[in-house]
Amino acid sequence: MDASAAASATDAARGRLDLTSLPTPETLLDRLRDPLGAWLPTRRWFAHRPAGPAPQPLDVEVEAWAGLRVQADVAVLWTVLAVDDHRGGRARYQVPLALLDPDAEVAEDALVTRTDEIAVADALALPAGRDAVLAVLAEGSGALGPGLRLLADPAPTAQAAPPAGPGASSRVLSGEQSNTSLIHEQPGRTPVILKVFRLLGDGENPDVVLQSALTSAGSPHVPAVLGSARIAFGERRTHALVAQEFLPGVEDAWRTMLREAAAGRLDEAALRELGTVLARVHADLALALGTVPTGDAEARRMLAQMRGRLTDVASSVPAVAAHVEVLGALLHRAAEVPWPAMQRIHGDLHLGQVLAAPGRGWVLLDFEGEPLRPLAERLQEDCPLRDVAGMLRSLDYAAAVTAREHGIDAAGWALAAREAFLDGYLAGVGTPPQDPATRALLAAFEADKAVYEALYESRNRPDWLDIPLAALSRISATVCEG
Repeated sequence: MDASAAASATDAARGRLDLTSLPTPETLLDRLRDPLGAWLPTRRWFAHRPAGPAPQPLDVEVEAWAGLRVQADVAVLWTVLAVDDHRGGRARYQVPLALLDPDAEVAEDALVTRTDEIAVADALALPAGRDAVLAVLAEGSGALGPGLRLLADPAPTAQAAPPAGPGASSRVLSGEQSNTSLIHEQPGRTPVILKVFRLLGDGENPDVVLQSALTSAGSPHVPAVLGSARIAFGERRTHALVAQEFLPGVEDAWRTMLREAAAGRLDEAALRELGTVLARVHADLALALGTVPTGDAEARRMLAQMRGRLTDVASSVPAVAAHVEVLGALLHRAAEVPWPAMQRIHGDLHLGQVLAAPGRGWVLLDFEGEPLRPLAERLQEDCPLRDVAGMLRSLDYAAAVTAREHGIDAAGWALAAREAFLDGYLAGVGTPPQDPATRALLAAFEADKAVYEALYESRNRPDWLDIPLAALSRISATVCEG
């Protein structure tokens, strides 16, 4: 046995990764295109699966990469993968990859491929991979490679992400879909949640921008941002990840409201406070990031989008067509009333994005907006009533799910819950509770959200289609009465 073979055998016996025996990273990544093409469609966060009953292999291009960390038993490569977006373009995903000894133990779900020379896995599924990602923020470092630059940004406050130390542990938060979140815990330190954005756009990520602005403003109503990192590849530049304080053992408002609706309880004071908190968050965002007066042209543009969505969905969901004429009258009415100023908003607000934190009150999460909307749209100012309408729809869903799961008529609960939340919000922004302009605009935004829900339910949960249809019937009846 020659010296190199003996060294490789010794490394294998120790479970070490012998990088010197592998092809160059470019060659290795090129060989991974097919395994990655089979693995990507199985990921919950992957949003560009080809049509068909079963996941189909994809044509994957490794567009850029950089080495993040090399250790005795693992090397981490930060990669940007490009796939067909089915609209004539390309979608880019962030996939940190762990290179391991071919005999390394890897959970089947995390494994991309295994050959005689190497095992490749999702780095975020491995403790060593998660440590490498956390180190980017803890050390203020980054990575540089062919076509890719990664660099940590300072935290908006003096508090920073903790370094790994004695007793530190990390895990992947279950239930994530559009992104992957890691929980890092260390005795005596604030737990950290680190969100790695999987689908990459071009421009600043609103989740980082808005929550950093709120952290800088001293808002207690969002988890404090502890750091972030930017990534550049080709001509694109955006955020790669963000770290925030983690609130362990805290229940989201969706679970809280489901339990209360099932028990026939309604904490009106808590719901009014939720409305007040949203008003405070909107005020802080307006102060930090500015507002834009809503002129007639902008109002007409937004209403035209709503009309277009209504027409498109009515052609796909026949039950929606019955509401086109009445909702058209509602949109016409919304064009004749004054609009609030446009500003940055949450963009995808529902009960699942709100935590009830003991001693702190309501805390809002995930300011990324609807993840599948183009980033350019999510970076624009929007009407703050869109967030209000989203929460009203979520309360309506809580009542409907309660009825479906427990056979309890929660319609009265929903009406009271909606009004309590709305009372808190309107008081927070200084608007009279029955202001006709605000009520007309809210009805328009809520109808638009229900139309979107009707399309979603028809495609994904047809037996839930009655939930948004009931909302459209209620809103249409109100328009006719008015």
